[in-house]
Amino acid sequence: MQKKVFKAALVFIIIVAVIFAGYKWWSGNNSSNKTLAQTSSIARVIRGDLEVVLKGSGTLEPKDQDTINLKVEGTVKKVYFQEGSTVKKGDLLYELEDPQLDISLQKAQLAIAQAKINLDEALKQKGKSVIYAPEDGVVKSLNVKQGDFVNQNTVLATTLNQNKTKVRAPFNSAQLKNIRPGQKAEVLFLDSLYSVEGKVTKVDGVATPTVTGARYYYVTVEMDGNYYVEGENRLTQVYIITGDGKEQGLEQVPVEPFDTVEIKPEISSKVKEVYIDEGDTVKKGQKLFSLDEEDIDSNIEKQQLALQQAELDLQSRLKDKGNLLVYAPIDGTIIEQNVREGDLIKLSTGSSSSSEPAAVIVDYSKMQVVLSIDELDINKVELGMPVKITSDAVPGEVFEGKVENIADEGKSQNNVATFDVTVTMDKTPKLKAGMTVDAELTVAKKQNVLMLPIAAIQQQNGKSYVIPVRSENSGAQGNTGKNNKNGNSGNYSNNGNNNNNNNNGSRRFSMNMIEVKTGINNDEYIEIVSGLNEGDMVLMPASSSSGSSIRRNGFMGPIPMGGEPRR
Repeated sequence: MQKKVFKAALVFIIIVAVIFAGYKWWSGNNSSNKTLAQTSSIARVIRGDLEVVLKGSGTLEPKDQDTINLKVEGTVKKVYFQEGSTVKKGDLLYELEDPQLDISLQKAQLAIAQAKINLDEALKQKGKSVIYAPEDGVVKSLNVKQGDFVNQNTVLATTLNQNKTKVRAPFNSAQLKNIRPGQKAEVLFLDSLYSVEGKVTKVDGVATPTVTGARYYYVTVEMDGNYYVEGENRLTQVYIITGDGKEQGLEQVPVEPFDTVEIKPEISSKVKEVYIDEGDTVKKGQKLFSLDEEDIDSNIEKQQLALQQAELDLQSRLKDKGNLLVYAPIDGTIIEQNVREGDLIKLSTGSSSSSEPAAVIVDYSKMQVVLSIDELDINKVELGMPVKITSDAVPGEVFEGKVENIADEGKSQNNVATFDVTVTMDKTPKLKAGMTVDAELTVAKKQNVLMLPIAAIQQQNGKSYVIPVRSENSGAQGNTGKNNKNGNSGNYSNNGNNNNNNNNGSRRFSMNMIEVKTGINNDEYIEIVSGLNEGDMVLMPASSSSGSSIRRNGFMGPIPMGGEPRR
């Protein structure tokens, strides 16, 4: 009997435990659904116009402004415009004068002329590094060797022309009147009574006194052939053939060897090669020596640099000369004028100069504003893109501008880069330089497209997903959700406050996300290209459903959450 009682009690306890566990499961599941209902809302897919607009603000300023700084020293001779004057590009503004500049210009021109002469001389020396025999002869002496340094006064070698002989015969002043260089002569060798024809090559103009007191004028006669014998004193009688007959020399004179020739260089350098030895017979034009050209090349380079420097100096002086006349660099208005006729201009030295500019010219015909565009949006901006410009100073009016320039390099701050975009506009009397303006750039625009609040989209692995919601009308009380073919299901109780249709009922949603294809988006809405239809509803955080707006058919209106958008 006791065993039966014990078994009955055990069964009762098990039944109670199962009932309690089932209750706790139902209670927790219902609480989860309530939490989801309290923290989420639904959004309906609507159709409308979607714009992507970038906004920015900045200070309006003239597009072109130039500061005039005088670049040369001098005295202001003439001022052609005053502050407030309107000028055209190229108008003469100031005329300066500086007499010292004219002197400097002349010196620079002379320096170039001298540098050219020096360079020509250096180039000529290039061809003087090889030394040739001036005439036929025999090398009587060789005075240098390879590696010796020589200059223009160094005798490298001497040569003797053995194919010529000469005599020097005395004449008196009366005879000298009929004798000229180039006349023929007859030389009689007394030891053989053999006559040889010669030619007068030199007539002394200064007399040589003799021991007897006579004054002789010596005439040199050259003969082809070697008639000189070293150690012998061969006497000759010389006759000069003139227009009046023969003039006989006053004394018998010996035959002399032809003059020796001293070989000297024309440049200073080291002997690089020696091609002869003493006793060698050489021909006219034969190579005798070569000198090192390293010093010659160095000198040529030095003179070339000197010429270049002189030319640069002249260009600088000419530039300074041109800077005495100051022209307007742009069209515009002179808003600042700081020089007067007679002022002495002194250029400031050092980078810390605070001297005022001569003038400031501003062109007000074009205005500009520089906007800072986020790096995520900069690739949406294009040159020439139209821009709407407004200002609180001119309420209710919209002005047109366009994108003139997009910076190639961004400015980074707090790991976020922005890019300067320059917007230009034509001058309008209502907007003045220095005003703050707002600008809007419509970078994308589509009409009559499907769209959702951007907060309804979830991103996973580069794809876009939404949680779909299906609606069932069931009266004032919400029906309990049923299992669908995807497994999990739940209910969303809604009293119709977000529907715009005021119907009580329940929303049944699947916990499985579906993929959608999206298009353009702004900060609030995103285009739905595929995956949803107009009127479809999706789950989204309730905190995203307030304070949003969208442009539909050109107007702004509230975002309809969970109900049909207003038409």
